[in-house]
Amino acid sequence: MESIYKSDVVIVGSGISGLMTAVSLYPRKVTLVTKRKLGEMSSSAWAQGGIAAAVTKQDSPQKHFEDTIKASSGLSDENAVKTITGEALDVVKFLEKIGVNFDKRDNEFSLSKEAAHSYRRVLKINGDQSGKYLVDHLINYAKQQEHITFVEDVSIDHIIQKENRCHGIMGHIHKNEVVENFVFFQSPNVILATGGLGSIYAHTTNPRDVYGEAIAMAAKANAELVDLEFVQFHPTALDVGLDPAPLLTEAIRGESAFIVDENNERFLYKDDRLGEMAPRDVVSRSIHKHKLKGHSTFLDCRHFKINFEKMFPTASKYLKQASIHPSKDLIPIIPAAHYHMGGIKVDINGMTSVDGLWACGECSSTGAHGANRLASNSLLEAFVFSKRIADKINSEAPKKSHNLINIENYIPKEKTISKIRAKKYIWQLRSTMNKFVGVDRNQSTLDQAFVEFFRIERETKRLSAKLKDMLLVSKLITFAAIQRKESRGTHFRSDYPYKDKKLLKRNVFNQNDLFDYIDKKFKKVI
Repeated sequence: MESIYKSDVVIVGSGISGLMTAVSLYPRKVTLVTKRKLGEMSSSAWAQGGIAAAVTKQDSPQKHFEDTIKASSGLSDENAVKTITGEALDVVKFLEKIGVNFDKRDNEFSLSKEAAHSYRRVLKINGDQSGKYLVDHLINYAKQQEHITFVEDVSIDHIIQKENRCHGIMGHIHKNEVVENFVFFQSPNVILATGGLGSIYAHTTNPRDVYGEAIAMAAKANAELVDLEFVQFHPTALDVGLDPAPLLTEAIRGESAFIVDENNERFLYKDDRLGEMAPRDVVSRSIHKHKLKGHSTFLDCRHFKINFEKMFPTASKYLKQASIHPSKDLIPIIPAAHYHMGGIKVDINGMTSVDGLWACGECSSTGAHGANRLASNSLLEAFVFSKRIADKINSEAPKKSHNLINIENYIPKEKTISKIRAKKYIWQLRSTMNKFVGVDRNQSTLDQAFVEFFRIERETKRLSAKLKDMLLVSKLITFAAIQRKESRGTHFRSDYPYKDKKLLKRNVFNQNDLFDYIDKKFKKVI
């Protein structure tokens, strides 16, 4: 049985990017498609840091711009950075207009300072619960808008495109009790906003559903991808065996938490004079290196004078579950995949290389973050570029979608044959990515990753569509990491430990480049 929806615009994803784009598209008719219920399994809702914006007299968009450029390790697009830092105050005003109450003290914003920021400029909501409150507010606001139709519990399988022109998407009902029910969304504008890819790594702070499905779909539609090698590992994920690993927000270090080992040594200062407030990539590598030497690593808040539970309610909840008391216990930490600077290549208005296909949020790559994202710029970018996509679409006359979708040309993804077996191989893949394509890489580990990919692929034919997509995304990231023969930002290669000026450029490719590389390099292995 098939269902066909027709709409001016179709949005895939219900995090901040998807919701902000939907509300900003008024009066266009919009269909917002989400795999689960609105807001469920969204990385946006898990965000603890807040929104970076220059809102004080001492600060300015120019200073915010300079900090972002510095953190990006030379690879950011200055136009994109100027766009997000220049429009940050407008985002804050919009959110206040729809009822968001940022934390304040004496009628002034209560701002946090996070790593690599020169000033306190991170606005928060209820301490470390910014993402949750922002998503809840946007959902409530979006539900009041009559131009938006919500379609829940639908997984998207394919982008429908012909001759580099997008005509819609195809998916299926994401419910066990619904059998063979396929859904087609016919539209001249499709916006991908499904989030990042953290869950292709064994240690991640992302929801388990966040594994790069938009990148997989866009790759199969021959869209250009860019900078996939740049995966940011958050240095302070709570290491108590939970999957995903709970995030311990950067703001805890902003309030003067220490990072120490079992001897109470603040070892970070051996690698960077900024210690705990060094950029995330520096801190993550330092922790990773220290662990490889056999040390244990911890966050130390025992000296805090602040009310930890009130300021960090989300972190406190997880610590309580683990029977850890921050006032007297060291908190075990591990670097975990957190954010992807690379993604589907888009221009300053969010358009991909496929006509009619747009992308925003973490699945896209605007160039605003370069090789290393400045803390709390992610939500800001999501708001700014979502609005830009909506403004661009609204500025043009409505387009006609393709008159006919040939359903027979698009076969739905296969269902998982065995969940037990699929879980086994998904974990093997995630472990492979963590071990060989993680914080520290080199040609040998990257080659070994491909060997593992081929083995998993050989043993799991037709087992799981999700695993197949995860394998494709893993290959694309590993291929990008092999291409960049230098160390820059979050991409560190022990065989090329320094920056190379000749490689100061974005790494653009499509899936055919990956296939050509595999065919030449690994023909005998396959």
